[in-house]
Amino acid sequence: MQSEFSLGWEEWIALPELDLPAIKAKIDTGARTSALHALAIEEIGTPERRRVRFEIQPVPGRTDLIVSCIADVVAMRDVTSSNGETESRYVIRTPIRIADRQWSIEITLTNRENMAYRMLLGRQAIGDDVRVDPQASFLQPQLSYRAYAGNGVPKEANSRPLSIAILSRRPENAGNRRLVRQGELRGHTVSIIDRRRVSLFIAHKDPAILLNGLPLPHIDVIIFRAGRAPSTLSLAISRQMEAMGALALNPASALSIVADSLVLRQTLAAAGVPVPEIAVNPNDLTRKEAASEHRLADSTGVLRMGAIYRFAVIGNRALAVIRRDPSTPLEQTAEWQAANLRDPALSEAKAAAEAAARAVGLGLVAVDLVTTKIGPLVVGMTANVSIATFDRLAGAALAEAIIIHIENVMARTNRMDKA
Repeated sequence: MQSEFSLGWEEWIALPELDLPAIKAKIDTGARTSALHALAIEEIGTPERRRVRFEIQPVPGRTDLIVSCIADVVAMRDVTSSNGETESRYVIRTPIRIADRQWSIEITLTNRENMAYRMLLGRQAIGDDVRVDPQASFLQPQLSYRAYAGNGVPKEANSRPLSIAILSRRPENAGNRRLVRQGELRGHTVSIIDRRRVSLFIAHKDPAILLNGLPLPHIDVIIFRAGRAPSTLSLAISRQMEAMGALALNPASALSIVADSLVLRQTLAAAGVPVPEIAVNPNDLTRKEAASEHRLADSTGVLRMGAIYRFAVIGNRALAVIRRDPSTPLEQTAEWQAANLRDPALSEAKAAAEAAARAVGLGLVAVDLVTTKIGPLVVGMTANVSIATFDRLAGAALAEAIIIHIENVMARTNRMDKA
């Protein structure tokens, strides 16, 4: 049995899972539910796992100090305040720490900016062994708002937790799982959306994206991993997410270029990226297969002398490379091997891979090159990067690099919006 624990009518508390190390709270046994000050409340996550993101200014009077929080939604609850107004609020569950005690409580989220205390601790959160003395203050050790200085808290508003969606036809893919793990380690919500369970409602007013028949919650960032040859519907889903405000790591317009080998070759050539020369029969350009089945000449086979290299490019920077044996035909699958990104002999190929990513406009892409007697030539690109393969062979930690790149892009976007 724990000894009796005494609280005054005001105490310092911490909410460790919300990155709030010091909050001055009012202890109110007359209130049934606890309440936390919250701004910019926004539901994220999926229908299966509802989550809420919000911001808090933990220090009264310090509007420049903002902590971004994210938590699972327990319920929605109608709460009537002391002035008689009823408000529907999100309810979250999170640990609270006072002195050396820690326990889990339910908290409702509401705007308390006009209140003296950012937190109200109601009687539901107070255990039977806790005694509240309404005449006393700060019976437990006092904390300080200095806890927010220097140690990475608070999070800047432009690095707030993000809702990241991975659009995939293979939710169980190892690369997808790595992205989820790395995103959650950095405080974000990462959900894998099975492309086969998504439907669209296209309208000039109130367009919608449905997942399993329910409206898809707000998405900050979409990572497209729906195959090497994206379907028209997959591209339409990505395009509609972009139209509804999501940042696309790989925009649908760029994915459309990669999906058409002839358009891709033209785009790269126009940007000065070295590609094999081809000739295409103009009489067959009306056929869908024109780019792949009706080439009159392709210089790759004549010029090819060396290995095939595949570069993983994130944010226009090549971060890893693997290679295949030069004797393997381009169209055949073969085992990839480790290669050294810092090898001076690969500097020209690395630059060509980065130039290809810039030309098409892809933030995440694998670029294939062959080495020839006239230099490296780009022979293929895919947005469906094999994260697990690069990590295994090159020790690249691509999933973490992708999440960090997304954070940086969102931070730049937020700064531009505020400028």
